[in-house]
Amino acid sequence: MSSPTHSYYDWQVSTLMLAYDVAEPIERTDEARLAARQQEVEMELHHIAHAILPADYLENPQRDFPSEVVMEMTRATLRRAAVIVGLLPAAEA
Repeated sequence: MSSPTHSYYDWQVSTLMLAYDVAEPIERTDEARLAARQQEVEMELHHIAHAILPADYLENPQRDFPSEVVMEMTRATLRRAAVIVGLLPAAEA
């Protein structure tokens, strides 16, 4: 994974993790639950990516995404965060 892609993915994970922290806080000492949440978030992002990415990018993950795809991934991540914290109904996401 290239550095910009890795940083972007870290941003997506952090954004959803923080949204879940607002909606359903977990004690910082509950390492098992925090790790489980991170795995759940990573799987959620995997599903978001597969719903958005064109097939040729799914088949060749080394390709850089065009700006239109990155913008749609950003919108999807922010919409999901808004749903998690209750700012947007799930039906509108």
